[in-house]
Order: sequence, then C-alpha cells, then structure tokens
Amino acid sequence: MLFVNFDPFPILETERLLLHAMSESHVEDMFKLRSNPQAMQYIGKPLLASRNEARDLIDAYSRNLRDKIGITWGIALKDIRVNESEGALIGTIGFHKMDLYNYRAEIGYMIHPDHWFKGIMSEALKRIVDYGFKEMYFHSIEAKISPENDASRKILLKHGFEKEAYFKESFHENGRFLDTEIYSLLNKPGERHKTA
Repeated sequence: MLFVNFDPFPILETERLLLHAMSESHVEDMFKLRSNPQAMQYIGKPLLASRNEARDLIDAYSRNLRDKIGITWGIALKDIRVNESEGALIGTIGFHKMDLYNYRAEIGYMIHPDHWFKGIMSEALKRIVDYGFKEMYFHSIEAKISPENDASRKILLKHGFEKEAYFKESFHENGRFLDTEIYSLLNKPGERHKTA
C-alpha cells in the first residue's frame, strides 16, 4: 500500500502556474468559480448558493487531505498572487479519490471560463499527473467525464489517457440520470504525455 505525506502541502509550479493549497482567502474566488453555470456545466454537482458553501467546500478539501483520501490544488497564475505560497484562484485540480491500496487515483479539474482555451488546464494536468506518478507512485490515474464534455476529452487524449468505459445513466443529478465516460492512464515511463 502507498504511504503519502502531505505535510507540508506540496506546492507545485509550471511555467505559468502556481498550484497551491486553498484557504479562507480563496472563499470569494471559489464562490465565483463554483456558482458559474458555464464552469459547472459538466461537473455534475449543484451550483454553490453562498460564500458559506464555498467555505464548506474548502474545508472539505482540507478534511480529505487530513484523512488522506484526496488532495486538491488551487490553480493560480504566477503573476496574480495572494502571498508567497498562494495565488488568486482560477480553478482546481486534484486527486479527488485515492485508492492507496491499489496505487490508483481519480483526477478531477475545472477552471473559470475566463481562462478557457489558453492551455492552462493542459499545463496543470501534465504537472499533476507527473507528480502523481513520480512523487506519489500511483500505478494508474483515471478520469470520469460527461460524454458531452469535448474539451475535457481532448485534454485527456492529448496527455495519453485512453477511453476504458462508457456507463449509461450511472449517476443522478438535478432530477436526471447522466452518462459517464471513463479514461485512464497507466504509469509507463517514456510512453506518457504524447502531446500533439
């Protein structure tokens, strides 16, 4: 079984991005992100209705971290910082479910529509997958997406994920049963991130 240690929280960087822990200072940004209908279109969860709900969500991420069942990073642009280790929140990415016994994790991500089509999520995904394989020693990473989410599918395929399954009406949200596509990536050094 894998052993993970998130103390201190692993702050990660890319050319343009700072991937950091979230705190009270991100409540307003989280509310703007998770109450935006465009951003939430394919997430399969209800829109946040208040800043208290945004605070509760950030607290839930912290509990998942303490319980070692998940880790979620805030996505920030390096040139818009709150302080040395945190930036203004424009999105989130992380391993929302970790199966340490089987060396597996499920990755999830979202970004505010103001930052779509700039390659930001692709840049963040590459960094997090690298961290998951090289630092956390996962054997496989999976992603569950809405079949209607073409942008997410393209990012996953770009980074070497392969479609493994299609589940019809696999979860219930807002009075509807929705389908799910499953993509996965195995930790095979030298074969990952075959980008176009």
